[in-house]
Amino acid sequence: MATGPLEDIFNPGGVANLQALGGIVLTAAMFGRNLLHLHRPLPDDNDDDINGGFWNRHRHIERILLQTSLSLPDPLRLPSGLADPNVVFTNMCIHTSAICLHQAAIFKADKYRLPASVSNESKIRCVTAAAETASIMRMVSHMDLGAVSIVLVAMSSWQ
Repeated sequence: MATGPLEDIFNPGGVANLQALGGIVLTAAMFGRNLLHLHRPLPDDNDDDINGGFWNRHRHIERILLQTSLSLPDPLRLPSGLADPNVVFTNMCIHTSAICLHQAAIFKADKYRLPASVSNESKIRCVTAAAETASIMRMVSHMDLGAVSIVLVAMSSWQ
């Protein structure tokens, strides 16, 4: 079964046919979106306005991350996909991407003195994603993840 085009995966229910390798591609694309969002400001960003471009993009990326996490097909969920290093890596990357996104949101919210709830929601999201990451690490602590390191080396060479 084919995963389908990347843009389809970003739509609600788009991850239904996602395969393990497609999960790696999806997470790489999400890191790329995060990178552009955080380091390539647009003229309408208005970081100090909760309804500005930056915050609208932030909410859009967060929606994609949550949809993806909640809609992963069973073979890509943990612990059922624990034997596949690509599944482990995909799940770790989803949570890592959320942490990166929300760390920047905390910084912006504090810098521009936005309502405390904005920063607090991102802090909660970071702690939740970190807890999920720690849970995954406990699940795989007894496994040989040599195959995951191959994926990590390949991804680091893309930079």
